[in-house]
Amino acid sequence: MTGKKWIYCFGDGVMEGHSDMSELLGNKGANLAEMAAMGLPVPPGFTITTDACRIYLEHGNQLPEEIVEQIQSGIAWLEERSGRSFGDPANPLLVSVRSGAAQSMPGMMDTVLNVGLNDEIVTQLLKTTLSKRFILDCYRRLIAMYGSVVMGLGDQPFDDIIEEFRIQQGLKKDIDIVDTGWAAIVDLFKQAITAKNGIGYPQVINEQFLATIGAVFRSWYSPRAISYRAIQEHKDTGGTAVTVQLMVYGNRSSDSASGVAFSRNPANGEPGLYGEYLPKVQGEDIVDGFHSPRALSENAREQRGDKVASLQTRMPAQFNELVEIAHKLESHFRDMQEIEFTIERGKVYTLQTRAAKRTIEVAIRVALDLLNEGLITKHEAIERVPLKGFHKLTQPILDPDAAKVPITRGLPASPGAASGKIVFSPADAVKQATTGTSVVLVRNETSPNDVAGMNAAAAILTRRGGMTSHAADIARDIGRPCIVDARFIELDLEQKIMKVGHQTFNEGDEITIDGTNGIVLSGRVDLLTPQLNEYGVRFKALLDQ
Repeated sequence: MTGKKWIYCFGDGVMEGHSDMSELLGNKGANLAEMAAMGLPVPPGFTITTDACRIYLEHGNQLPEEIVEQIQSGIAWLEERSGRSFGDPANPLLVSVRSGAAQSMPGMMDTVLNVGLNDEIVTQLLKTTLSKRFILDCYRRLIAMYGSVVMGLGDQPFDDIIEEFRIQQGLKKDIDIVDTGWAAIVDLFKQAITAKNGIGYPQVINEQFLATIGAVFRSWYSPRAISYRAIQEHKDTGGTAVTVQLMVYGNRSSDSASGVAFSRNPANGEPGLYGEYLPKVQGEDIVDGFHSPRALSENAREQRGDKVASLQTRMPAQFNELVEIAHKLESHFRDMQEIEFTIERGKVYTLQTRAAKRTIEVAIRVALDLLNEGLITKHEAIERVPLKGFHKLTQPILDPDAAKVPITRGLPASPGAASGKIVFSPADAVKQATTGTSVVLVRNETSPNDVAGMNAAAAILTRRGGMTSHAADIARDIGRPCIVDARFIELDLEQKIMKVGHQTFNEGDEITIDGTNGIVLSGRVDLLTPQLNEYGVRFKALLDQ
């Protein structure tokens, strides 16, 4: 083992990896190294290799000292470049710790943000000119992620604490909680951890950091990750890399934001920047499904009927920079890209890029458009389309002549149509599907843990979330019709009831999801097999040449 390289640094003029090293650095780490080499605004960081993950898992979840020493040298490298010190109350270095397999597995493994905070550091920061809300927001996020990911408590205990606090205070939204409220919630979070381990949240920064790395390594074998690899037929032996990166803060100020951008519309393949953002949040709020993000472009905002400002209107200079970044990345990687970004006090940072998940219809359009634009060859265009899924081009759509009783609408996250009986839990979706029953999984939002139920369902409907949420991303990936942000439905999961206005739907009632147009309909609606669209005809002709 002696002499082996276990970490690869990127950013601030250092590029030790590149995009062809995804087997070693994971898709995220390899692409970050490539983005840094392109001169894009990437916060510096380092990636711990997939080899280190396998060593960790094979040695009883322990890291050999040699690997730990190289990780510590990576932290020293970040300290030098940032001018901050790990564990220094006066000027602390904070990092994100993020997973990344060779083949992208969105949301299936774990991430922990704001690593490097403890009580002493937070107390010192609260005496500075920094916003108290910002400091406490970062701390509560770290404690909740640590409890959920490292200690295995899951998200629910922490979500419940916030919800109960809001109810007690008569508040409707998290944004209504004042600084003293977040301080109280931080204490309640720490109490939840102490009740679990009898010790409490770790105050030794290095202990906190190494425990987080180990937990992210272990998430390679989480049930949701195993299920996703089985669904996608990915190999189960690769392990995940871990990327440690200097934190940037979309929740810092009114001119800060986080979002996800696509170089083309993931729902239909139309060229042009598409995506969503939220002001004053960190990145996980965009994809967690709890929030309803805002549109990036003014055109998308008008199409969605949103009343809140698009990023193009709110921050035009930053929007234009993202347009340029998306164009550079698509041209460089020669494929449609999904880009995570953060804006901190007006400065744009890119945190990830990957080939965007897409339906078979979008895969065909993008392949043909890229071929027409001269970015890829005919052979590459054909390779970009999974031929085993070519039959999905004739995925059912609503019969235009069938009787229809609309219930409500939401955002059309993944096209196609399907009818089924309502179920409210992923476990019930799996159970019903094994009997051959077609079901529609209805949730407030989905989480990565729901992937098996999503795969079992004929269609998916969520009350919250946006076009870049977990539900939308996975539905497009596995080819399920999906509607998100159906904000007019109300769910009572205990009673297993969905209400829309004066209408009530029980578990087992049939509904139809039109994922192409974002419409939910009552009962079973006749479907039909469509003819190949323009792009399907062109692609078939390409195959026949």
